[in-house]
Amino acid sequence: KCLAEDNLSPRGTGTVQKPTCFECEAQGHFKRECPKLKNNNQVNQARNGNAPAKVYAVGHAGTNPDLNVVMGTFLLDNRYASILFDTGADKSFVSTGFSSQIGITQITLDHYYDVELSDGRIIGLNTILRGCTLNFLKHPFNIDLMPEELGSFDAIIGMDWLAKFQVVIVCAEKIIRIPWGNETLIFHEDITHVTTKETEDKSEKKRLEDIPIVQDFPKVFLEDLSGLPPTRQVQFQIDLILGAAPVARAPYRLAPSEMKEFSDQLKELCDKGFI
Repeated sequence: KCLAEDNLSPRGTGTVQKPTCFECEAQGHFKRECPKLKNNNQVNQARNGNAPAKVYAVGHAGTNPDLNVVMGTFLLDNRYASILFDTGADKSFVSTGFSSQIGITQITLDHYYDVELSDGRIIGLNTILRGCTLNFLKHPFNIDLMPEELGSFDAIIGMDWLAKFQVVIVCAEKIIRIPWGNETLIFHEDITHVTTKETEDKSEKKRLEDIPIVQDFPKVFLEDLSGLPPTRQVQFQIDLILGAAPVARAPYRLAPSEMKEFSDQLKELCDKGFI
C-alpha cells in the first residue's frame, strides 16, 4: 500500500502526489497493481499447471550411507563420473559442471519438474540432455539427464532409468545387477563382473547331466518318481542261524614268536636308517 492514500502532499498544499509502488519503486501505481508482480504470478501459475504432483528429492543420499543407494565411478559419455544410483529419485540428473563437458545440446521442455534439494529448496527444471551414454562393464546404455547442482556427485540415476533396464539393487550388500541379453552385469563396491544365465542356473540347481556316470543313464535316474517300485519275484534276504558265530581266525598268518622276530628286524632296520 502506498503512503499517499489521501492523494495530498505532505505539506497540505492540495497538490496531488502520484502514488509510489513499493515493489518496483516506480510512480503512478500501487504495489497491488504492479506489472512486475503480475508477470511473476503468470509464470508461477504456468509452472504449477505443468509440474507433476511428485516432488523429487536430490542430494539426501550423500549424507546418509544407510539409504537405498549405491555409489560408483563409471564412464558417462567417455568421461569418468561419480554416479549415485538412487531408488528414491524418480528422474536422473547430471551436475551442471559435468554437463558442460558433454557435447550434447540441452533441450527445453514445455513443462517444469519440481525438484526438492537437500536444503529443502524446491526449484523448477525444464532442460534435459537426451541420448547420453552410460558405459557399464563395456556395455553402452542410453540415458536422459536433467542438469542440476548435485554437490559431490557428477550424476544421480533415478527410477526412470532403473525401471527401463530392469535394474536390481541389493541395498544391504550394495550390489547392482543389470540384465543384458543372456548375461547379468554385476557391480559391487568398484568390483564388476559378468555372469551368464547358464552359470546362474547351474549354481542354483544341480542337474543329472552334470554328474558323471549318472548322466549316461538318464532313464534310470528319473527326476520325478511316479510311485513305489514294482514287487519283485525273488526277495533278497539273509537267513540267520541260531547259535552261529563268526569264524575264529587269527588276523595274521604268523605265529606270535615269528611276529616278535619280524618286529625286531623292522625296528633294527629303522634304527639304521634303511627304512
